[in-house]
Amino acid sequence: MCAKARPPVIRSVQTPDALAALRTWLDTFEARARKLGEALSATSQVKKIVANADHYIETVVTDEEEKFPLTFFLTRGQWTAKCACDQRHNCRHIYAAGLTWLAEANPGAPAADPGALLTAKKAAPVAAPAAPAAPVNKHTFRVQWSPVLVEKLGRSLTEGEVRQLGNLAALFADFARGSGKLHASQLKTHGFEFVPPPGHELHSPIFQGWWNTDNPPRDPWALWQYIAYHYEQSGREIPAFLQPLTDTTAVHAAVDEQLVQEELAVWRTAFAAPETTGTAHADNIATDIAGLRARLNPLGRFLVEVKPAVDKPWRPPTQRWFTALAASRPADFADRPPAEAALAALLISESRGYGWQYTHRLALSADAAAALLATAAARDAIFRTDEAPFVIEPEPLVPEAAVSTVQRDRLELRLLTPDGQPADEARIIVKKPTALYLFGGRVFRGPPPLPARHIPAAVLADAGLMSRLRASGLRLPAALEGRVRRVPLRPVIKCWSTADTEPDASEYFQAQLLARSGNPACEQVWDGERGWQWTAGKAPAPRAGDERLLEFDLNGANAIAAAFTEFRLTWNRWVNVWSRSMAKTFPEEFLAWRETLPPDLEIEASPMLEGLLGPALQAHVEFTTEAAPAGEGRDWFDLTVQLKVEDTRLKPDELALLLKARGKWVRLATHGWRRLEVAGNPNQNAEAVLDRLGLRAEDMLTTGKPAKHRLHALQLASEADTFAATDTALADTLRERAAALIALPTPELPTGLRATLRPYQEEGFHFLTHLAARGFGGILADDMGLGKTVQALAWLLHQSDAHTAAGATKPFRALVICPKSVMHGWLTETERFAPELAAEAFTPLLSFATRMPGPADRGAILVVNYAQLRLNTDWFQRHAWDAVILDEAQFIKNPTSQTAAIARAIPAAHRVALTGTPIENRLLDLWSLFAFAQPGLLGSQAGFRRQYPVEDPTAPARLRRRVRHFMLRRTKAQVAPELPPRTEDIILVDLDGEQRALYDAELKRARAQLLGIETARALDAVRFNVLASLLRLRQICCHPALVSGAHSEMPSAKLDALLERLEELRDEGQQVLVFSQFVSLLELIEPRLKEAGIGYLMLTGATENRGELVDQFQSDKSKTVFLLSLKAAGSGLNLTAASYVILCDPWWNPAVEAQAIDRTHRIGQTQPVVAYRLVAADTVEQKILAMQKDKAALANAVVQEESLASVLDLDSLRQILG
Repeated sequence: MCAKARPPVIRSVQTPDALAALRTWLDTFEARARKLGEALSATSQVKKIVANADHYIETVVTDEEEKFPLTFFLTRGQWTAKCACDQRHNCRHIYAAGLTWLAEANPGAPAADPGALLTAKKAAPVAAPAAPAAPVNKHTFRVQWSPVLVEKLGRSLTEGEVRQLGNLAALFADFARGSGKLHASQLKTHGFEFVPPPGHELHSPIFQGWWNTDNPPRDPWALWQYIAYHYEQSGREIPAFLQPLTDTTAVHAAVDEQLVQEELAVWRTAFAAPETTGTAHADNIATDIAGLRARLNPLGRFLVEVKPAVDKPWRPPTQRWFTALAASRPADFADRPPAEAALAALLISESRGYGWQYTHRLALSADAAAALLATAAARDAIFRTDEAPFVIEPEPLVPEAAVSTVQRDRLELRLLTPDGQPADEARIIVKKPTALYLFGGRVFRGPPPLPARHIPAAVLADAGLMSRLRASGLRLPAALEGRVRRVPLRPVIKCWSTADTEPDASEYFQAQLLARSGNPACEQVWDGERGWQWTAGKAPAPRAGDERLLEFDLNGANAIAAAFTEFRLTWNRWVNVWSRSMAKTFPEEFLAWRETLPPDLEIEASPMLEGLLGPALQAHVEFTTEAAPAGEGRDWFDLTVQLKVEDTRLKPDELALLLKARGKWVRLATHGWRRLEVAGNPNQNAEAVLDRLGLRAEDMLTTGKPAKHRLHALQLASEADTFAATDTALADTLRERAAALIALPTPELPTGLRATLRPYQEEGFHFLTHLAARGFGGILADDMGLGKTVQALAWLLHQSDAHTAAGATKPFRALVICPKSVMHGWLTETERFAPELAAEAFTPLLSFATRMPGPADRGAILVVNYAQLRLNTDWFQRHAWDAVILDEAQFIKNPTSQTAAIARAIPAAHRVALTGTPIENRLLDLWSLFAFAQPGLLGSQAGFRRQYPVEDPTAPARLRRRVRHFMLRRTKAQVAPELPPRTEDIILVDLDGEQRALYDAELKRARAQLLGIETARALDAVRFNVLASLLRLRQICCHPALVSGAHSEMPSAKLDALLERLEELRDEGQQVLVFSQFVSLLELIEPRLKEAGIGYLMLTGATENRGELVDQFQSDKSKTVFLLSLKAAGSGLNLTAASYVILCDPWWNPAVEAQAIDRTHRIGQTQPVVAYRLVAADTVEQKILAMQKDKAALANAVVQEESLASVLDLDSLRQILG
């Protein structure tokens, strides 16, 4: 039933394997040595045991005031010991020390009792057995017992009788010192006679088996009764003077009982659990025969026969054939029928093992016959004596018992056929794994071979043996049958892990299969080698008198035993358990095996395994809310999200492991195998609340650590009803504060504002003023061209008025940070719409070291560009500002950039970010903007990434809900439907000739660089070269001269198409904005415009007089074309004079291009706006357009629901260059 187990590696004298091996060795000691050793151990005669190495232990045992040093050695899993008393085996000192070490080393370990793992109770101390009577002094014995004998005899004792009485005492003293054994020489030495029975060996102990070795004679007179019994059995006369004190009745009964038990032991061995026999290994041979078979002869043995040819009779093979058999090759029987091939395989195995003595006239050996019958594939090549196919009868032969007519204390047995006919002449064919008999030319299953035809009637009281006999079909006489009570034994699996006691060692699953009964209380354990054995101390008491006989039913337990091999369990004889290794997939395999077992099967598991049998650990998300620490503001609260595990206390690292496993099994050091299921909390519905607040629990579910989020009362107020279920005071506070904040009066527009605001612009003004009144910062994220500047100016005027009204001693000072191209717009629009505010451009040449800009009697605005901010960081951070506005705030979208860090560090009472594209590439852009406008609102950067991962499609919606109180976003379609239509179109141009050849050559080089790149890390190593090639490809699409001046004379299909379109628009009297990322391309366009006589202006990053150029284009209709650098003029400019926009080269980010088009499609535009994109066909530019569509959809979600994926990862590059 199991594979042969390898001895375990013993790591030290204290491992369960070592202790189990020690217990097994100690069990081989004789009963007397065990009893004396137990007494020494129980009376603490074993001094402290020292284990200074991993392979031996040392101690000292005190015995009768003499000290005996001894040492135990552990070598390859086997124990030996040496004691100073020089008695190597059956030494009571060694047994005492071994017993003490078992108790000290690891009490309750699985090797001794796996159940100890489940109960946490210490085993009761071993009670010291009653020690044998001490040897009696012969003189004392004579003095004590002579008067007794004189009184009983009525005469004096002779000198010889007195001497013989003393000899009896001396004989017992020798017996007591000899571990309960008696030899013939001792009898003769002390004057007693001994007649050896037939077969007795000269130096063997006498009276073997007459007394229980655990309870030998305890005084001289008890020993004398056995000697007297021997005298009676051998016909010797008992000395007359000893007859008054001689009574062998009890000895006679004890010896008879001992002989019966010995006889029953033979039957127990015969009916022990059968060994299993595996299917034979199959090889094949080549023989020049027409047939091969095995035939049963009349004696029940199998003979091999061959058919030389189809028309020839069957006959035994020749000796030469058998000689050639062992040298045959595996493929030699490939063409034979499968049954003959399987038979040949068995014969090959037999020949190779015994070929030197195997002859053609010998029958198959018993082992070969058993293997043959166990091989189903060979069944069709087996025949009976009458040459009929070999068939096993469906019903077996059964034994029948009857009370002996000669000896009433014995039962006579005989075999019966299924129809009740005597079958005593049946011949055994094979004994294992199931006995087969040949009777009357038919083959029957049957019981194991009977040791004898009679058995002591005491078998009826032996429940274990009786159950095995009954399992073989034993029929009892009707009178006895009525006394039998059938007791089913329910199967129980007790299992544990070696990690229960050795957490740092390799982990093994170990198990015992038990069979239990409650009435009577008893238990058997399945031994992989000996079958079912009674558990020590749990065997049923022998039946006495008229008690009902017990028959134990093991059918259910046997079915479970058969399932052990299906779980790849093997019998480990070193520790007497079933065992297997435990890999990562063990839990799934164990549970799959459990599903194959009966659902009501009882399984007792150790703490490491009990989690596999129960439900998963249940956890739910819950949150708590408390006011933020003092100094953080009265309206801020900390919402802590945590995971609550029910009924189990887990360490943070254990919880993190379970969460990382995502519902799969994890072995925890203190809780064993567990898995975690996270479910909703019906009392709180935390997940839904968090979602409405723009949060999720996943970041906490990743680490297992509580996650804390800072939220304002306005954000939490909508969930006040939810909080009321657990904290009414908190709910009331939230409602009160939200009502107070919402009730703030709506401010009037400042009197100093020289503009009429549209309704949505007034709403924007109110949004900014309410934020400031509550001490918040925020983001105004209206579409480009909706007048964010005038809304911000109205707010600055309001703040300046409030500043003055509050009696401030210093004038109101605001800092506006914007791109260089936008500075002019801020100065002119401030002068136009808010003349009460003095606007001044930051000029480093005019030192502000001693003063703040602006007049001393009114508010002022200092306008600075981002480059100036970086170059004059200390100055800006040295002053405290009443308000700081970031225009085109996407300039700080990278939170790790120097510009973003400087902006966040500027001291300011109020902060506002203006942007038409709050997110250009990723959700983290918005985090960076809020890190400036309202620090801490979105938590840490790492926490933000966990809360709103790029791959989560729900992240944009949650982020919008999270920031809705702090960001206002309106699109043109929502608030300015009166704007003229805007049309966008693509003009495809074909590259040909030298331009196409140059492009294809560069594309080939770019693709070559990506060959073999499979991971992001590998891409990083070549990223610079790949991006450089990609840049060159885009430049070639525009004009080959952008790559090298040597190509300046090459034609450009895109430039030709551009000039053609510009000439048409000039003739129509239109004005056009022409954008390009490449200033060098604008410089190539410039001479072509001059040559065509088209009026133009050009603005790049190097242009100083930007405001003048913008005003000139807006007012001078002769300037048909405005050449613009996408980076320098893509935002902040108002160019509504143009109604056409041409983008010469596509950019990765569609939001940047949308900003460029919005330079003309904005408030103030009265003409329909048409935008053209010039795209080279069949090039990377078309791939960029496709990517733009994907990003545009994301960008729309971002601005409205905030998300945008990253660009140029490995997949993107493959898509573009593919």
